[in-house]
Amino acid sequence: MEMEKYKRAARTILTPKVGYGLADELKRAGFWIKTVLDKPQAVDILLRNHTVDMMDQRRIECLAVVLDNSDFVEVLQKPKLRCLKTLFLGDINDEALKRIADVFFSLE
Repeated sequence: MEMEKYKRAARTILTPKVGYGLADELKRAGFWIKTVLDKPQAVDILLRNHTVDMMDQRRIECLAVVLDNSDFVEVLQKPKLRCLKTLFLGDINDEALKRIADVFFSLE
């Protein structure tokens, strides 16, 4: 019986919550939260679609993106075609992104 109590306590501590339990806190802070399935590229696909939707639905003048890979090069060309200013910040040193961006800051 005593051991069962410890196992239950350990299970609640060691089992991560969906989104690591941060979604509710971030929503309260005013952030838009969208959860995705735990599949490869799921976040990349969601971000690509959301970026295009935002450009289609809202009047924005500047797009600021924080990147850790160059998977978004083709999506990030679209703001340039719409004459949006683009600012990219990332820990990658990608020549294609540098050519697309109006401002590019590398964290390397």
